[in-house]
Amino acid sequence: MSHPIVIAHRGASGCCPENTLLAFRTALESGARWLELDVQLIENRLLVFHDDYLDRTTNGCGPLDNYSLNDLRQLDVGAGEKIPFLEEVLDLALGRAVVNIELKGAGTAEATAALLTRLFTLTQLTPEDILVSSLKRNELRRFQELLPQVRRAPVYEKIPHDLDRQLEQFAPWSVHLKKTLITATLARHVQQSGCKLFAWTVNRKGEAEELLAAGVEGFFTDFPERFLLKSGGSE
Repeated sequence: MSHPIVIAHRGASGCCPENTLLAFRTALESGARWLELDVQLIENRLLVFHDDYLDRTTNGCGPLDNYSLNDLRQLDVGAGEKIPFLEEVLDLALGRAVVNIELKGAGTAEATAALLTRLFTLTQLTPEDILVSSLKRNELRRFQELLPQVRRAPVYEKIPHDLDRQLEQFAPWSVHLKKTLITATLARHVQQSGCKLFAWTVNRKGEAEELLAAGVEGFFTDFPERFLLKSGGSE
């Protein structure tokens, strides 16, 4: 495939603190036209943050939900960056990139649907600017009920025994698979259901070439700059 979709995984997270405005700005500057991020719900606000615990990526420690929203916003996540709100990243990306929002925490489906509904009305953001994904079937199903016009994607760490039923149920735009699961046969099977197939997380060019040869249409990477030209970008 000559023009795969290259998705900046948590922004340019290979060279910047992940899920920060710095990481997303850097990815955009490298030519990224797709950004991926994770959302957690704290005090009815959506924070762009992956883990349930603070220790790995911040100067805080312990469970995320042990902290108030104000305290979380004071933490340093590296390079002086703070945990951003989802709307801050959407504003940064508007007109520049599609944003893949991965629903991580409980309640994120309803909160994300509410925020997007408001932004679709008040800003130039459109459903075509968004892809919502999740490992959590209940969150993805709830989002589908609330905002069916927005594209969605199940994320899989292993192939479920009822994959075909789930694809029929979610009617996804894309399916996001752990790269080690992907074979040419599986890629054909997924695509025959009308879905695109994206692999995660791919950081070597040789690995990307093998996956593209197997039939994937795109991949998530921590290093978008390795695969994109600043003047070009992915389609």
